[in-house]
Amino acid sequence: MARTPTLPQRRQAVEAACAAMEGLAAELWNAQGEELAPLMELFDRVEELAAASRFAVVNEGVERGDVGGSTGGGTAGLQRWVRDHAPSLRAGGSAAVVTVVEAAQHPRFAAVKEAVADAVVPVGNAACVVEEYRRIAHRLKPAAKEPVLTELLERAKVGTRTEIRRLRPALIARYGVDGEFQCDQDHLHQATSLSQPHGDGSGLFEYRMVADGEAKAALEAAIQALSAPRPADGEPDQRPSRQRRFEALLEVVRRGVASADGVPSTPKAQLMVTMDLPDLVARTGAGTVLGSSMTGDLIGPETIRRIACGAGVTPVVLGGKGEILDLGRTQRLFSAAQIRALWLRDQHCTFPGCTVPAAWCDAHHLWHWVDGGPTDLDFAALACDAHHTVIHRKGLHGQVVDGKVVWDLTPGSYDHWLRQRLAAAGDLAAGQAPARQRDDGSPFIDSTPAQNHVRGDGDAKGLVPYDRPEARSYDVWGQLDPGTPDEPPPPWHP
Repeated sequence: MARTPTLPQRRQAVEAACAAMEGLAAELWNAQGEELAPLMELFDRVEELAAASRFAVVNEGVERGDVGGSTGGGTAGLQRWVRDHAPSLRAGGSAAVVTVVEAAQHPRFAAVKEAVADAVVPVGNAACVVEEYRRIAHRLKPAAKEPVLTELLERAKVGTRTEIRRLRPALIARYGVDGEFQCDQDHLHQATSLSQPHGDGSGLFEYRMVADGEAKAALEAAIQALSAPRPADGEPDQRPSRQRRFEALLEVVRRGVASADGVPSTPKAQLMVTMDLPDLVARTGAGTVLGSSMTGDLIGPETIRRIACGAGVTPVVLGGKGEILDLGRTQRLFSAAQIRALWLRDQHCTFPGCTVPAAWCDAHHLWHWVDGGPTDLDFAALACDAHHTVIHRKGLHGQVVDGKVVWDLTPGSYDHWLRQRLAAAGDLAAGQAPARQRDDGSPFIDSTPAQNHVRGDGDAKGLVPYDRPEARSYDVWGQLDPGTPDEPPPPWHP
């Protein structure tokens, strides 16, 4: 039975290996062609093992107290020690080693420590796992921390750091506290932009666009087919991809604003989104885009509800075992005749104080179709895109009274109204609306029929007008009012 080499014997073997590799390049001319690939694989494995051994040395020194105390202490001192004794890391890499070593001192990261020491996960990937976990740990359900770390570590074994970071949205959607994924999408939506055209005098103009996931999915779904190459007379399409995409976008815009009866002739997006029925009703988790180049992208539940009011979204509702319970059809959308009737009735966006013209508004379901609401003018209202987002994000309820849309601007009023309606129908247990949270973490306050009602024409109808400070935790765009302090993020703990 072979004896395990001692530490001095291992050091001698490593020194001999270093001597063997010095000047190797000068001898490679003598190698046969088939010998190069095995050499490459061998040296790659040597590099993996060397990185793992370097981590193990630093970790051992930190655990003993031999490394860190004499270097000034703290992270900076440890990095200094690593760079002094591993010159190859001076140009970068010492921070990754130190990040993993410091994390390895906590039992939470025992699996990460073991994977790096065994050369199963590169040190750089392990540092990325630690950073990603720390970034989202306070947003996870308590029981989800272990599986999240395991999933990150599994990706680190075979993926790049970019691929590890790309797991974040899916992990938050699957394991995050209810509403976290939707909160992310709401914040990203606030950063979307389209610049004014910039011309350089040549007759060409440049726009700059920043899109969130929802906008990207809708845009790509709309232009995907139109931007495909179009051979003519047997000749290939010579247009570069960027030109084809621009012309496709321009065609979508022209189709959307030009039709015989003035109603847009095509849906604003053609998406197929799958989502479990409990998540769709409870507004948790995320939906997954299918059937386009954006397959696999995630969309928040409240975002799906909003774009489904007027976009060509086909919601594929799944049961507990993944079976299709319902394949939504565009009949849930308002017809051209209904939209024209809404234009005549509402004339502009019905959100208090907004005058965006009717032709630029969405037809919003006051009683959402996923909650059993009909596509009926008695449960419809015009809303511009910005206020449509606010209505869904804040859970606002509106109703048609004497031909006018009256909005209850108390956050969570739609859930309150839905609970009352379901209770009256004796179906509360089957469709109870979930309690939601504001962006700052505080709960929505249920509305009452007498509170905070404002008509679309701006006339107050209730006892608490919207412009009173106690009724305005948010402004009309759904942002926190100036002067409302942002709640600092909770301290991280493993």
